[in-house]
Amino acid sequence: MRPVCFLTYPPGPYMSEHQRPSKSGRGFRKLARYIRGQSDDPRATWFLAANLPGVATAHDVELACHLVEAVHAQNTRAGKDRTYHLVISLHPEDRSLQSKELRHLVESLVDTLGFSEHQYIAARHNDKDHEHLHVAINKIHPESFRLHSPSWDHQKLFSAGRALEAELRLTPLRTRTQARDDLPQQAADYEARQGVESFARWAGKTLAPALLATELRSWDDVHRTCGRFGVVLRAHGNGLVFEDAERGVRVKASSIGRDFSKPRLSTRFGDFQPASARHLEASGRAPRRYSPMLRTVPRKLWMEYRQSLDRVRLQRTEAWDGYRKSTSRERQRLRERYEHQRRLLAALPVSGQDRKRLLKQLAQRRSIESRLLRRKLAHQRKLIQKTPHPGSWRHFIASRAAGGDARAIRLVQQRERQRGSHDLERG
Repeated sequence: MRPVCFLTYPPGPYMSEHQRPSKSGRGFRKLARYIRGQSDDPRATWFLAANLPGVATAHDVELACHLVEAVHAQNTRAGKDRTYHLVISLHPEDRSLQSKELRHLVESLVDTLGFSEHQYIAARHNDKDHEHLHVAINKIHPESFRLHSPSWDHQKLFSAGRALEAELRLTPLRTRTQARDDLPQQAADYEARQGVESFARWAGKTLAPALLATELRSWDDVHRTCGRFGVVLRAHGNGLVFEDAERGVRVKASSIGRDFSKPRLSTRFGDFQPASARHLEASGRAPRRYSPMLRTVPRKLWMEYRQSLDRVRLQRTEAWDGYRKSTSRERQRLRERYEHQRRLLAALPVSGQDRKRLLKQLAQRRSIESRLLRRKLAHQRKLIQKTPHPGSWRHFIASRAAGGDARAIRLVQQRERQRGSHDLERG
């Protein structure tokens, strides 16, 4: 997601993130429905709406979506990214905030981002071990119809969060350097969500020391050293990236060490020279390479997780292939049937007025059947999307631990001990 910025506790943070731009331009509607929940009983245990007349409870989300989309229609030049998704998470040991405190918390952070006059809804969820709030904000102003994208939102939210922590007596955040270990934002987000080691962290711990310990005299030496770890150094934009030859994940070279920035390396070795075919082949054969599996994780358990992922992906691929084939077949059958009936009506010896009336009735029946077919196909898509999935590594371990797997239980206990040590560091 771009841009994403977290101010994080382990495991739950103050965090803010932009919603991924929606291809349909309906990002606010999708986010609002997620906040409300898909069931008849809304999942929100507290709800707030601002600058949305008539919207008072979570049951009024559809009205909020119509009001927001009416404002969106007034700005034809803005792109698809018109929604800002702010997530506010508290520490699991924090008390449950009162309604007035929740309102103050949301309004303060929204005002920090410059969205106080914009339309937004906020709701509290308690479906995790820590209380958290979702805020869906329309980035287009309801009166000027101008799109507002806050700059430096990570720093602004961090500063505002520290002040609110002191005011509401909440568990304080660790400092940014402690919380993020100077990782690139995308890598830190990946680790927080998946519970595995990112390529950026691995490169900083393994690849960077190897490059610093090697006497590099040319680009050929750099590529040879990278190849020993299954990594390829490539030009990307105006800089350089380290890319895993097998997985294709990459990290900006300067983010794991300023000595590896393009200007500094070019000063030492001249203009950048890409890896040769020999170096690429060596990278593909390297026995030591990046793996997201943590060293403390039993290899057999990790392989079970990877196999379950591959199995689900194969099932979904087959299901989508079958869905596309059946969809094409049913739509073709419907089209041919009504084209045949239309030809039969055209050949009937009736007056032009009667033929027009019959064709209109035929078109209405076709419209009804097409609507029913779309509903049927939508139901099939939902069934495919709800195919059981092992989820992230964290989810997989949690489910295995709940089932009594001793290996998973040990990993969960280890993570809890680490979390406890972090809490002691925060004081």
